[in-house]
This record gives sequence, C-alpha cells and structure tokens, in this order.
Amino acid sequence: MQYISGEARKPSIFVSSTCYDLKQIRQDIREFIEADLGYEAILSEYDSFPIDSDKDTINNCLRVVEQRADIMVLIVGSRYGYITDHGEKSITNLEYLRAKAKGIPIFVFIDQKVSNILPVWKKNKEMNFSDIVDSEKIFEFVDTLRNKDSNWVYEFNTGQDIIKCLKNQLAYLVNDSLCLRKHFSKEGVSPKVLKYSGRVFELVVEKPALWEYLLFAEVLKDNLNKLDDLRYDMKYGISFERTVCFENPIEIFDYVQAKSKELIRKNDILCVILNKALKEALGERGTPGNAEYIIYVAEKLIEVYKSDHLWALDFKCISVPEMFEKLIEYTSELSKSIIEDIENFIDDYDKRINELSYGLEDISGEKVVSFNLELRSPDMNKIDAEIKRLGKILLNN
Repeated sequence: MQYISGEARKPSIFVSSTCYDLKQIRQDIREFIEADLGYEAILSEYDSFPIDSDKDTINNCLRVVEQRADIMVLIVGSRYGYITDHGEKSITNLEYLRAKAKGIPIFVFIDQKVSNILPVWKKNKEMNFSDIVDSEKIFEFVDTLRNKDSNWVYEFNTGQDIIKCLKNQLAYLVNDSLCLRKHFSKEGVSPKVLKYSGRVFELVVEKPALWEYLLFAEVLKDNLNKLDDLRYDMKYGISFERTVCFENPIEIFDYVQAKSKELIRKNDILCVILNKALKEALGERGTPGNAEYIIYVAEKLIEVYKSDHLWALDFKCISVPEMFEKLIEYTSELSKSIIEDIENFIDDYDKRINELSYGLEDISGEKVVSFNLELRSPDMNKIDAEIKRLGKILLNN
C-alpha cells in the first residue's frame, strides 16, 4: 500500500500456508507478529481477516494480498491444499504469485521433511510419496520456489524456527528501510525516479559503482517491457487510425518521400540523444551523473523506438490503387532494421554493463568500455526498383 504522510499505520504481514496442518504454527506466528512486533498479522482463519461478501474465498485472499499486505510469510508444509481452477494451483500458490507480482518482501519457509525428500522426488517421480505429502504438486511448488524463482528458502521443523529467523530478517529489513529513509531525506528523490521499479530507486539512492550506467540500462528495460502490445501491433499490422485514401500518383510519391524523410529525421534525433545528451547525463570522468537526466535520455531513446513502430503502422491506414500497394509495403518496412538495431543495442548494453558491475569482467584499474548503436542504412533497392517500374507504367499511359 502507498504511504501517505499523516496517515501512518503499522506494517501488515500476510501469513500464507495451508491452515489445518499448520494450525499451531500459524497461531504462534500470529502471536509473535502482534504481541512481540506490534505489527498487523493477516491470517485468513481469524475474524479480523477482511472479507468482501461479493467475492469467493480465492478472490478474497488475493484481494487482501494486493490491497493490504506489506510483507508475506510463506510456509510450505506437507499439504498442498485445495486445488483451484487457476492452472491447478493451490490458493497458497496463487497468494504467493500475487505477492511476487506486487513486489513485496517474501520470506519462504519449507518443512525440512519436504525439503529433504525433494532430491529423491526429482530423480524418482514415479514413486509413491503419499505417506509424506498429500500431493506431489508440493514438490513442484517447492522446486519452483527454490530453483526457478531463485528465492532464499529457510527450512523449519517447528514454529519457533520460523520465529527465530523472522526476528533477524525483519530487523535487517527495518535497518534497510531506515537507510533508505536517511538517503531519501538527505538527498530527496524526484517524482521522475519514484514512478519506476524498485531497482531504479535503489540505484539512485545507493549509488553503487557504475550506478549511472546501470540506471540507464534499467530505465531502458523498464520502458521497453511496456511496449509488448505495440510490438504485437507491428507484427500483425494492426492500427485503428483513420484510413487515408490516395488516388493521385503524385500524392502517393510525395507521401512516400515525406515519410522517408521523417524516418531519417528520427534517426538524427537518436544520434543526438546518444552522442550528446547521454554523455552529458552520465557526467564527466570523476563526477557523478545526473539521475533525472539519465532517465530523460533513456525515455527519449525508447520514444524514438516507439515512434519507429508507429511510423510503420501509419502505412496500414493508407489506401492506394492496387498498382501502388507494393510501393507502400516496401516503404513501410524501412524502419524494421532500425527497430532491430535499437533492440540489439539495449540487450547488448544491459548484458555487458551488468557483467562489469557484477565482476564478470575485470575492471581493476582504469578501463575504457565503449557501447555503439550502429544503425544500418535502410535498404532502398526494392523501393527504387518499384518507383522505376511504376514510372514506366505511368509514362506509357
């Protein structure tokens, strides 16, 4: 939930697990959260659990995770629980996915008996494990938590094991929050930064080595990921803009020429963004960069990338006589190589700068690393040939 000044409240911890097999553990954790920490404990079996009478059990649980949970404690025992219609996932599994999508801290605890048997299950999935778990989906869930989602997982035998671990981890979390608050109060963080993911905020506040370059990569990725729908529009040629009809050959040739010049101008803007604006945003050697400026440059690069898609989609709203359709088609493809070059640059830049940051490349001493966005010149051969063909036809007529 969003913090609003003047409306401070206690942190709320959502405890997610099957209820009946872990009843005593859940009760112990609730008492720890409320009595020892003074936080709000959210457990579905208590009458304090907020219910929307218009929703079913599953949607009530997911709604509470989305609207109220600040932290999740996920406990996986030997029971998988009720299997829902949502991809045969349990309610606990769905609660975890909702918390993960929300981006809140998740502390994962797995029954040691289940954890110990996991390697045996992975090698012998045909064996009968019903004396240990009620469903082998438990193993699939644990394997996802451990390996696919790369969570830090804690094993437990008793509720006190979980409580002891939570005491330490929540203390670290509070300390991290205090450090962020200190940075926030001291330096201030602009709204331009706050609208991005936690990683962008973290880079701006903590300023690790190469933070300016990592920030540029993170903002590029963050904005690029928001354009999936536009890429599908491009793939399938979908546009809902008003159709423009051209009948006069001169109008058609003028349109093609004007659009080609427009594309060249976009590329010129891209050169200014990378060759001038980015250098200024990153700062001179030995001086820190400007976070807002870096974000601005990354956003402008993505804006050019987006406009190249929209430029191509404009041709889907052009109606011309049949003999000119190939010319329109060939012209619409001019931005494809530019789009690919920008995508390749972003992928390469992100990979290399993270390799440098995480020590996968040697950066001892002073080292110059260059990143180049080389745009291929659009292939005009098919367009030129088509214009010549059309010219001959028009002259003969």
